[in-house]
Amino acid sequence: MSEIELKFQIPSHMHAQIQQDFAGLAAERQHLWARYFDTEDLQLHAHSIALRQRLENDLWLQTLKAPAQQPFERLEIEHKLGKKQPKQCKLSHYAKHPEVDQLLKKSLDTLQTPLILQFETEVQRSIHSEKYKNSIIEIAFDQGEIRHSAEFTAIYEIEFELKQGQLSELIEFVQPWIERYSLWLDSRSKSDRGYSLVARSCLIPAQHQQPLELHGDDTLHDMLQKVIRNTLQHLLPNATALSIECHDSEHIHQARVAIRRLRSALRFFNVEELHIPPVWAEQLTELFQQLGAARDRDALAENLLPQLEAAGSPINDLPPVKAENIEVSHLFKQPETNYLILDLLRYSQTAPLKKNSKDIRTLYQRLSKLHQQICADAARFCELEIEDQHRTRKRVKRLRYNIEFLQNLFPSKAVKTYLKALKPLQESLGHYNDLHVAEDLYLPYTKQKAKAWFVIGWLRAEQQRLQQDIQNELQIFSQTEPFWKS
Repeated sequence: MSEIELKFQIPSHMHAQIQQDFAGLAAERQHLWARYFDTEDLQLHAHSIALRQRLENDLWLQTLKAPAQQPFERLEIEHKLGKKQPKQCKLSHYAKHPEVDQLLKKSLDTLQTPLILQFETEVQRSIHSEKYKNSIIEIAFDQGEIRHSAEFTAIYEIEFELKQGQLSELIEFVQPWIERYSLWLDSRSKSDRGYSLVARSCLIPAQHQQPLELHGDDTLHDMLQKVIRNTLQHLLPNATALSIECHDSEHIHQARVAIRRLRSALRFFNVEELHIPPVWAEQLTELFQQLGAARDRDALAENLLPQLEAAGSPINDLPPVKAENIEVSHLFKQPETNYLILDLLRYSQTAPLKKNSKDIRTLYQRLSKLHQQICADAARFCELEIEDQHRTRKRVKRLRYNIEFLQNLFPSKAVKTYLKALKPLQESLGHYNDLHVAEDLYLPYTKQKAKAWFVIGWLRAEQQRLQQDIQNELQIFSQTEPFWKS
């Protein structure tokens, strides 16, 4: 079976309030002690599988959880073990579950692989169920800790699980809670946090985009829903890393890529029958721009500074950051951002308002228009204004993302050939944009440090060289034939 739940972290300034409010509810109290097992080299975790034994009241249960197809949904298989504490954790309980058996054998080769205790959780849980419209929603407020050896980390979170009904009603129900307690979505499970404790690092791997599977008989609505789910799965783990202030430059980069892919999809699929709220594009643009300042500095620090040092620059650091730049850790904690993510999630699961078209010729026509616009700049890129050159860069990115959305509808060889011509062009345009971002950053700095003029001169020389390279790459790309029919 699968479960649908939304997990939120509670900011410290709201701990007392939510605890007081829960004390006034007719909530069931549970003491939960769980033990998490894995192989010595953590092969289950490497395949995103969590395996635990948990004492609930006086009964031990063994539960396996693994990713499902949808965001915020997980495969969950539970097995009753009895009232005595098990001496070991056995995978053989899942031999009669074909889906899980196949998953485990893919991860471990055999169900006889030895397992060892990795970490434990101990939680005081308050459970309250409410009926909302046609749905039943269970609210679980957890306080406790995760332990590994002598180390521990605190648990203070709230989960909303859909026991019966519609996801859209679960999301409606949750929104007033977000507003009242400043809750923010957390994509980590307790097992994820436990493995971070084992690794002695809160840093979770940056999430990259996953393959997207569309089918020839999908409607436009089906396609857009799959794209939104795919981009949310790309975004949310990186957003969590930013929110817990344990991230590196790749988390910021991947969060921006996920948002850019989502913006491209909303624009690409924007036909009247899909009823895409215009406010989404505005909110995503603002979020993207707010992340931009941090990403720009990271990219320049990693790529530009070594080049400046090699060129003999008297300045080998970035200008001081402006105080008004927003902290990236706050972006995904804001109620407005959480509402946006939940609205997108709801849309990705909701049936269309009316019968939806399977005719994707409109999408092919949009691919052709982008291709033609890019090729039109091939002979005159060096003559374009800076804004027009950056417009070309944005078109190249949109074309690539839109092709990637639809790519498994076409022969893979044709797609690979086309993208092979497109990707180097995108990389060069991205580097060219970084040079202009750097110039905008260093130019005001020349008023404080005259030596910064060396950097400006070097940047402008690089811009001149690279724009000629880009024009040559555009001319090569213009010889590439589209593989779709508009």
